[in-house]
Amino acid sequence: MTATLDSDASAAAGFGHRLIPPGDPLEGATFDAIYDAKIKPELIKCEAERKSAMQTFIVTLLAGVVVIFLEYVMTPRFFPGVAAPSIYIPIVTGVIAMVLAYLPLGKVAEKAKLSVITALCEPLGVTYAPKGADGPAFETFLELKLLPQPSEKAFQDFLSGKRGPIDFALCEATLTQGSGKNRRTVFQGQLFRLTTPKPRLSTTVVARNSGWMNRFECPSGLQSVGLEDPKFNSDFAVFGSDQVEAREILTPSFMQELVDLESGYAGSHLRCAFCGPDLLIAVEGANRFEIGSMFSTLVERSRVEGIARDIEQVFKMIDAFAAA
Repeated sequence: MTATLDSDASAAAGFGHRLIPPGDPLEGATFDAIYDAKIKPELIKCEAERKSAMQTFIVTLLAGVVVIFLEYVMTPRFFPGVAAPSIYIPIVTGVIAMVLAYLPLGKVAEKAKLSVITALCEPLGVTYAPKGADGPAFETFLELKLLPQPSEKAFQDFLSGKRGPIDFALCEATLTQGSGKNRRTVFQGQLFRLTTPKPRLSTTVVARNSGWMNRFECPSGLQSVGLEDPKFNSDFAVFGSDQVEAREILTPSFMQELVDLESGYAGSHLRCAFCGPDLLIAVEGANRFEIGSMFSTLVERSRVEGIARDIEQVFKMIDAFAAA
């Protein structure tokens, strides 16, 4: 029993050690062992549930087709002189049928995703939660104008843990403004909070010239910081409470690192703030940590590899800012 536990602990340590540094996190026998022992059995169980949910999906859609057919048949009987129902009625019926049909598949997807991410995060000492009330330091993001003030907000995929001396927390956020036809998404991406053991004495904000911001807005209590790099100045604006410390942070190499991180993280419009012990980062991009389509088998290693790469990108982002 002791030998088995020691072996498992060694495998977990190797997996975490290999996943954190830059490079392919999927090489080696350690990942294979974790996939075969923890992830694949859960995916096999979820696959049986997915097949059952697919049957429900098909039956529900067929029921929706029958209801639409009856709407066309019964309309002339109940409404003489009306040959067919308004086009909106069968459309609404079809949408309702599709939503109801996918609900069981959606629940299986959530279960499979939770199993995979938990299994990948556990050896790394990372905690995962699918949902939460608010993003890490969200109000500070708003105060420092790193994010637009939303009408509605939604958060998911919370990860937290420790990377070397840095505590980190992140989540995916979707922020919208307006309502009805005027409703639009003003931010979709990841929010990071990195807490360092050595707090900054001042606040420095690096704002990004992005789609939702047609002009740079100076956060309250800060002043514009002029930098010598014209390319950086065209894409970013810097504000700070201490001009000297802001320039110490934003070295030429770090400014280039910010530009490179956008492409490396497969995101866009990256912006950040150094505030006391916290480094706050917002980067726009597509949803990460997703299990993939529910219309094919769940027992596919590539699904797990994709999520593992997303986790690796998180650590790369943390490493890049930890060096600042």
